[in-house]
Amino acid sequence: MLQLLTHRHGRSLRHLSCYEMQTCFIPPDSLPTNLETLECRSVDDGDAIGRLVQASRDSLNTLRLGEERALVCQYYKLRSGFYEGIPQPLHAFNSVTNLADIGGLRRLSLFGLDVGPLVPSEIESALYFTKLKELTMESCKGSAEFLSALTSMFTFAQSPAAPAPQPLPQLEKFLFRHEESNVPLREALVLFLNSFTGLRTLSLLFENGSMLERLQTLIANHGPTLEALVLESRIQPRELLRLDTSRPFGGGGYSQQMWEESMSEICRLCPNLVELSAGFPWNDEMVRIRTSQFHRLTQLRTMHIRNFPESEHLMQMGDYSVKEHASKFIEWTYGSLHVDQQPQLESLSIGPGLYETRFKGANPSRQQPPEFLRTHHFMLDWARTRFGRWSAMITSVSEKYMEEHRSEKPLGGVFQSVWLK
Repeated sequence: MLQLLTHRHGRSLRHLSCYEMQTCFIPPDSLPTNLETLECRSVDDGDAIGRLVQASRDSLNTLRLGEERALVCQYYKLRSGFYEGIPQPLHAFNSVTNLADIGGLRRLSLFGLDVGPLVPSEIESALYFTKLKELTMESCKGSAEFLSALTSMFTFAQSPAAPAPQPLPQLEKFLFRHEESNVPLREALVLFLNSFTGLRTLSLLFENGSMLERLQTLIANHGPTLEALVLESRIQPRELLRLDTSRPFGGGGYSQQMWEESMSEICRLCPNLVELSAGFPWNDEMVRIRTSQFHRLTQLRTMHIRNFPESEHLMQMGDYSVKEHASKFIEWTYGSLHVDQQPQLESLSIGPGLYETRFKGANPSRQQPPEFLRTHHFMLDWARTRFGRWSAMITSVSEKYMEEHRSEKPLGGVFQSVWLK
């Protein structure tokens, strides 16, 4: 297939994506040489991918590599501690080519890979990382060491000792997901995020661990520029959601006060936020006593509440109750705004939700009641009331509609799931 593509389209082919690359050797004369994007979700043979990268090193700007087939297989067996069972092709990849050879590399995404081979031995030799505009690391072994190396590199690049012209970090988008949120990893993450400024998108998703650091330690350096923020930390996988009812920053020790402080820090530090995705421990008492601060985010257009309400009776009722919860949330958040403060919020999503079907017991042969683990999407249309307030008409829409509305399929970004599909 590569020979055919190269023969027919070798000069014009710019973007090549494949799910799997299983081969031992590719002749050098059968490779496209002008690729701008190369994506392989299951690399398997690092040597083969290395040759593809080497052939297009002068034109390549986007590289996405992963071991998703092995990652998903191991994940469903173990849930935690499964990184050791994933093949690691980056050693073979490095023996053929080096990221430093790709002068135009601006977007790098790694999934399920051991990033240890990418840790530079000398800071000066890896300043090419400062040119990256987008970095994605999902379920990568060696993440703490790699982030520590990037911290040292970015710090050096901004010091007087850096070579001229000064290679200032250009990173604007950082997406990070991990299933082993231990202390060294969290410390490395905090130091990394405080080693530079200018992020526009930040996504932090954790499973099997609690994220108990103050939120301001993660976003203080990037607040004024942040446009999209995603935060989630869970101690249970998706299938066991009923055992972990949406503690967005940890497990049993989670406090509502901590959540309120986090939301307050977001509103204070991120005035230009357009998209927000986080857990939300909503309940009737909180609505009666607390005052919402989200109206202070005057640019906010998309919000994803990454959990279902903790109210038990709502969890049993199905779609209608989800919409009812959305209506109450909007009323609590924006109900007191006057005419001259029209909200910009256009879309609201809640979930994934877990609730039992209203037809529970209809199928006696079923050992367990069915569960619906999905996100509910709503579009908002604001109208002004005669009392000088804003009221939102909330319309349920499908995930397909939301994909079309955002021109993003499958949905990612603020709708990205912490769980592997």
